[in-house]
Amino acid sequence: MEDTQIVALFFSRSEEAISETSRKYDGYLKTIACNILPNSEDAEEILNDVYLAAWNSIPPKSPPVLKCYLSRIVRNLCFKKIEYLTVAKRGGNAEMLLSELEECIPDTSK
Repeated sequence: MEDTQIVALFFSRSEEAISETSRKYDGYLKTIACNILPNSEDAEEILNDVYLAAWNSIPPKSPPVLKCYLSRIVRNLCFKKIEYLTVAKRGGNAEMLLSELEECIPDTSK
């Protein structure tokens, strides 16, 4: 199916738009997600989010090149996911760093 037909399905709010988009671009989008994200489970989750984002954004917007539009969405969602994962990791190490610093502070009770 051509991209213009898929975009027309989105505009008519047909659920077939998601299945046609998945059929045509699933492998391409999954490759992008797997190259950015550390594990395949996150990539699968991102693909679902891409189709939801496309469903929510295409009726007001009309992308001239659907493949580029979807690849931009998948990249942005992957980077947000990486940011989320790294922030959570940074916050968890703070207690360990502070416990190491406790050994450097002199005991003032003596």
